Amino acid sequence: MEILSNHIIEIENSESERKFIITKKGKKVGFVEVSDKSEIYFEIDEDKRQNHYASNALFVLMPYIHKKLHEPIIHAVIPAENEMAIHVVEHNGYEIISRDEKNVYYEHRIYETRLDDDYTPAEGLKVMYLAGGCFWGMERAFKKLNGVVETKVGYANGHVKNPTYEEVCRHETGFRECIRVTYNPEITSADTLLKAYFICVDPTQSDGQGGDIGEQYLLGIYYKDDDTQNIVTKYLEEEKNKYPEFHVENKKLDCFYEAEEYHQDYLLKNPSGYCHITRVEMDKIKELN
Repeated sequence: MEILSNHIIEIENSESERKFIITKKGKKVGFVEVSDKSEIYFEIDEDKRQNHYASNALFVLMPYIHKKLHEPIIHAVIPAENEMAIHVVEHNGYEIISRDEKNVYYEHRIYETRLDDDYTPAEGLKVMYLAGGCFWGMERAFKKLNGVVETKVGYANGHVKNPTYEEVCRHETGFRECIRVTYNPEITSADTLLKAYFICVDPTQSDGQGGDIGEQYLLGIYYKDDDTQNIVTKYLEEEKNKYPEFHVENKKLDCFYEAEEYHQDYLLKNPSGYCHITRVEMDKIKELN
C-alpha cells in the first residue's frame, strides 16, 4: 500500500496479517502491529524518527484495519511522556478516553463529517465562521462571550468531499480549522466577535498560528450574507492598518463540514488538553461582555 512517494507499507508475511513493516526505498524503518485485543502498537527505528513514517502508516492503515480486519474500535496506550507518539495518534483521529499518571488511553472509531449547507440560524440569530488556528481553543474562547448561542468546530473552504481530521492534518485538502459561531445580535455584535477574534490571533503570521504550522491553521473570516460581508470587510480594512503584515483571508463561505463529534467542546471534555490561547487572552475576551 503506497502512502506517499518513497513511503511503503508492506504486510510482513502471510502468517501475520496484523503486523505491517514500514519501509523506505525497500529498507525497514519500523512497524505497526494490531494485537488480538484490538490494541495498536508502532515503533520507528530511533535514528529514523521525526520523519512522519508512523503518522503516514497509521493514516493508510486505519481504514484497512477497520474494514479488512473488522475492528470497529482500535485502542492505543501511550506513555504520558512520549510526546512524539501522542502527536502521531492525535493527528490520526485517536480520541482520548482517559489518562493517569503514567499513560494516556486512546481509541479510534470511524466518524463522518457533515456538510452544513442547509444550516440556518434560528430567527433573530446570525452566524459567522472564524478560522483562527487550532479550533479547540477558538471554540472555548468564544464560549466566553455573552450572546454566543452555539459553537461548532469544523473545516472550512477546502476542495475534498467529507474530509476527515486525519486528511486535514496532512495539509492536502485546502481546509482550515474553523468555528461556526451563532450569536444573538441583540446581546453581542459582529464587531464584538471580531474584536475577540483579533485578541486570539496573530495576523502577521503567514504559516499558521504559534507553533501550529500548516494550511489547516491559517486565518480566515467567512460569511454567508451580504450584511456580514460588509461588516467584516470594513472592520478588516481598519484592522490591517495596525500591522506591518496581514494574513487574514476574507471570503464568502464555500463549504463548512462539522468536525467529528469528539472535537466538539473538546476542551470541556479534556480540560488539560492542548490550547494555544492563553488565560490572559481568555480574560480579555470576557471583558468584552
